[in-house]
Amino acid sequence: MVMDKIDIKDIDFDSLKKLRFQGSLATVYKDGSECVKIFKKMKNFNVETLYDKFMRMDGIKIDGVLMPTCLIMDENGLRGYIMPYYENSVSLNRFCYYPEHMESAEILRAVKKASIILKEIHKNGIICQDLSFDNILINRNLEIAYCDMDGCWYDELRSECVSKLLKKYLFDYRGQKIIVSKNLDRLSMLLSLFQVMYLREIQKLSDKRYNYLADNLKTMENLRKYANILRDKEELIPDLPYLDDIIDDADAFVIDRNKQRNILQRKFNFNIL
Repeated sequence: MVMDKIDIKDIDFDSLKKLRFQGSLATVYKDGSECVKIFKKMKNFNVETLYDKFMRMDGIKIDGVLMPTCLIMDENGLRGYIMPYYENSVSLNRFCYYPEHMESAEILRAVKKASIILKEIHKNGIICQDLSFDNILINRNLEIAYCDMDGCWYDELRSECVSKLLKKYLFDYRGQKIIVSKNLDRLSMLLSLFQVMYLREIQKLSDKRYNYLADNLKTMENLRKYANILRDKEELIPDLPYLDDIIDDADAFVIDRNKQRNILQRKFNFNIL
């Protein structure tokens, strides 16, 4: 199978709708049932590597993963790609912005589905590397899909992309380098879960605040030992679990977001991110 290619000059950008939420490295448009992504700040080395990676990944199909279906080219090489558009969806980070109360069961069900898909991604030899809840979509039927797979590692080909959350934790907090592995993805998933549950990065989370949910949710109690290790910069990061093996389906606590905000944040109704 050879992936389709199209010349960027053949795209009628006037007929496309620019999406509301944009990344820093690309401009993203909607074209009916398709999504068009045009790179704007990638170095030539990255683009050449990405082209090679996409060609090697051609033919891989994973339920719950939006893979490129067509590469967009110009005389200098790869300029972007087309993938399916995930209708009526938002990123999993939407759970950070509920103003007052949040059903923990809704978050945990979504994250469990995302974790099961991550296992399949890994079985296909792919490491997301740039894994964050911004790159995981949820639709109105609570179905999950991974997008923006250009940041992944495959067949020894990697990108320079990592999530802001992972960078702040590994680089800024621990002073460590990125070592691409399946455990890196599991770490990113765990960091994202802690942030969406507590509205704080794990390195900024006190025992008292952790207990608010751990005392009411078996899942967070199960994850306590990992939270303690991750907060301790002197501890080595262990082999972390896939979250679908940890999440307790019986958890149903309603999170009061006001208890997770300080007085100023409650007054002006904003979250800690």
